[in-house]
Formats: sequence, structure tokens, C-alpha cells
Amino acid sequence: MAYYIILFVVTTILAWFYSGNTTVSKPLFFSFCLSVGLFVGLADMLGGYDRYIYSEVFQDMHENVTKGVFFSEEFLSFFGKEPVYGLINDFIAFFTPNRYIFILVYTLFLYMIYAVNFYRYTKNPFFALLVFEGLMFFFTFTYLRQVLAAGVIWLAIPFVSQRKFKKYLLFVVLATLIHNSAAYMILLYFIPRRKFEKKYIVIFMLTLLVIGISGITKFVFSLSGDAVSNARIAGYADTAEIGFRIEYVIEAMLFLSILLLNYKRIDEDALSLTLANVYLMFCGVLLFFCKSSDGGRISWYCLIGIIVILERLCRPKSAVPLKGFITMMCFVLFYRILSAWGILLYPYKTFLTPGIRQGDYIEEMYEYDHAYDNDKLYNL
Repeated sequence: MAYYIILFVVTTILAWFYSGNTTVSKPLFFSFCLSVGLFVGLADMLGGYDRYIYSEVFQDMHENVTKGVFFSEEFLSFFGKEPVYGLINDFIAFFTPNRYIFILVYTLFLYMIYAVNFYRYTKNPFFALLVFEGLMFFFTFTYLRQVLAAGVIWLAIPFVSQRKFKKYLLFVVLATLIHNSAAYMILLYFIPRRKFEKKYIVIFMLTLLVIGISGITKFVFSLSGDAVSNARIAGYADTAEIGFRIEYVIEAMLFLSILLLNYKRIDEDALSLTLANVYLMFCGVLLFFCKSSDGGRISWYCLIGIIVILERLCRPKSAVPLKGFITMMCFVLFYRILSAWGILLYPYKTFLTPGIRQGDYIEEMYEYDHAYDNDKLYNL
């Protein structure tokens, strides 16, 4: 657990060392982001079940790619609805069948995209990274497709503010072909870019909460899955009635309160208003999917709004109390996942050392190639 705490503390120190009036060195920030990516990418199958499934499919792709078959029957079976993610698999598999190299290369690519987004939208990208670590960091160990699709959507936000629909649509399609859940972000383009009255925001959010409690999201998943012929999305309907997720409501209300209490400080240029809309979408998605176990994952596409708006609100010297509160809140969220996931995250182990972690029940259940047990790079 200590390694994770150290990572968060170092990020916090950098986030507080720099301010909105200090230029952050691009090489420094990108190097730090890649170091975080190395920390995640070098991990030896931490995060649970998903890494094993992604890795096993990747190795299957290698067998076909080496034969010159890129769109094999297995490819269409696994990636027929999300071919861009499949092509990324094929590209890496062309060079190696080793699952650890696959995860490492993929993760470094992912964190480079995140670094571009944080540096582009904020003056203190380290504070943006701090908020990211509190809200999304641990999920980059597991949900490889969806976290990349979110990063691609984040790149496209300026096209919404610039009213360049075709370019924005291109990125939405690209992200959707990585993970189909990204498709709903097309809605962002049609939200008016203006400051809404606070009372209307509150009414709208309460309406989404009532709709969410009603259980209608079960039918949303069913219809969405049928629309794109994706059985996995349709299957989310089975988890849409898992029970009321009070943590989603608390998180949405907390972020909504922070925004509304500081609403007058939101700039009124097109990009700022677009990012504010993304912020509101994040809160709205959590409330709408308050009975679904997948609501948090669906909201990741809107997380860039939370990250950027909070960074902007914390820039002035007068905002030190708010910056301190956000820092503590992110640590609580960070530690909550770290504590809850337990064996899925620690003891931390890289694939640079042989052997397996004792007590890792996920490895016992899903390990498909025990040749990796003693030589992680045996098939390099």
C-alpha cells in the first residue's frame, strides 16, 4: 500500500508547488505522467480479472497476425463492435505475443494521451493529475478499453466549443469503436453553451435522480445494446437494478455543490462553458445511473470537466481553502479504492520479478499460462 500513498503524496507536493501563475515545464510533466504510466504498466496483473481476459485475447490475436490475418474470425468475435481497440491489439501483437509488453505499451500510450489533455486544458496540470488520481487512477489497471476511449473523447472537447461538428463526430466515432459506451457523448454537442440559472440546474439534476431511482436505466441499456447489436451493453441491464448506489448520489451532489457555490467564477468563453457542461454531465450521469453498478464507468467520459473546472477554481490565492478541501477529498477517494480493492492492488509487484503473489485468488482462478509464473518474458 505504501507505494501508492507515496505516488499520491508526490503528486500532491507538485500540485501545491505549482500555481496557476507558474508555467509547468512540459518535459517535467510529461515525464512524470509517463512515470505514473510505468507504475501502472509494469504491474504484474494487478487490478483483477480484466487483465487476464484482455491478455488472453491479445495472445490469440498474435497467432493470427503472424500468419498475416488481421481480421480473423476471432478478431470479429472479440472486436467486431469495437475494431479500433482490436487493431491496437493487432499492432502490438505483430511485434510480440508477450502479455506484459502489451499492457506496458498500451498503458504508456494511454498516459501520454492523458498528459496531453491535462497539459492542454490547465495551467497546473499536476493538480489535474491529483484529481485524476482520486477519481480514476486505479481503474486504469483494469478497464483498458474504456479508459482509452475516455481519453480520446477528452481530446475532442475543443471541437464542441468551436462548433466543428464533423471533427467532434469523428472523435466520438473513434472512441465508440474502442468502447461502445462512448457513443452517448455525442449529446454534449447539442447542450447550449451558456450559464444556466442555478435553480434550473438543481431541478434538472433532481429530475435525473428521480428517473434514475425509477429504474428506467435498465431499459436504456437494453435499447442501447439492441441499437448497436452489442450483447455486452444489453447485458448491463442485468446490473442496472443492482441496488441504490448512495455513493453515486453523494459524489454527484458534492461536485454539484462545489460548482454552484463557485458558479460566478466560471468564465463565459466557449471552451469554459463547454467544460462546465461536461462537468454537469458527470453529475447528471451519476444521478441517472444511481441504481446501476456501471454508472461510475459511464461517467468517466465526463471526468475531464470535473478535472479542469476544479483546477481553474483552485488557481487564485484566495482559493487555498478550496484547494485544500479538494486535495483531502481526492485523498479520501483514492484511499477508499486502495483499501477496498485489497489483494487486487497490493502487495505491489512488477513483472520484472519472477513468481506470483501469495493469496492472489484472481491468479488462481484465471491464470491461463503458467509458463509466466517463473519467466515473465519467456515468449518475448
